[in-house]
This record gives sequence, structure tokens and C-alpha cells, in this order.
Amino acid sequence: MRGLLTAVLAVLAACLLMGMGNLGGTPEGEIPKTDQNFRVTLVDRSGVSSELSRFSLDGNLFVKGKRGEGEVSIYFRNIREIHFGPVSGSDVPADLVQATGSRVQLKVNKDSMFFGDTGYGAYRIPASSVSRISFHR
Repeated sequence: MRGLLTAVLAVLAACLLMGMGNLGGTPEGEIPKTDQNFRVTLVDRSGVSSELSRFSLDGNLFVKGKRGEGEVSIYFRNIREIHFGPVSGSDVPADLVQATGSRVQLKVNKDSMFFGDTGYGAYRIPASSVSRISFHR
């Protein structure tokens, strides 16, 4: 009887643990699928520049951030460049240069994740580690 109970518990534990592999967001090495292919040049805080395609922010094609007490979403298609300031608390200030040339300042969550394809592998970087992003037209 004790052997049967041990076997049942082992099988139950294995089933539960195997199912946990699909929890959470995008797996390592994968880029979220999007409707459009945005190409960018991203420069991180150490000065390393990366050319990326299939670019997204948390799998979305817009930047979302706080502006005063409100929240704003700006589509990539309307952005020319983004310059990030120093991290402050849970946010990183972002100065967005729109395609029209006007500027908008937002506070982006520092843990928001940018994704892209380098051509030699998947790329991901948190907003807190980004210095500048230039969108290619």
C-alpha cells in the first residue's frame, strides 16, 4: 500500500511540475510576434549599438508611460527617436521625438522589456538599460 501511495504522489508531482514550464511570458530566445516589422537602432547604456528588426515593447507596437497623473500610449509609427534619462525609482524618463518633430516626455516602467531580432539571435533588454532608440523609415 505504501509503495502505491508513493507512486501516485510521484506521478502527481511530476504532472504538476511539468506543466509549470509554460507559465509566464515569452520564452528565452523567442521574439513576440507582431503585425508589423519595425526596424530600429538601439543603443544601450554601455554604448553598444544593435540593429534590430521585429521590434516591440512587451510584445506591443507602442510605448506606454506616465505623463503627469495620466497614462499615454504612442504608436511606434509616430516616433522618430526615444532618448532615455537616468532611472528614478521604478521609472525611466523618456523623451520621445515624434515623426512630426514635436517632443513628448513620459515615464516608462524600468522593467518594461524591449524585444527584437538581431539577425543572429533574439534580443531583449529592459527599458532601464536603454540609452537611445532610433526608428528607421
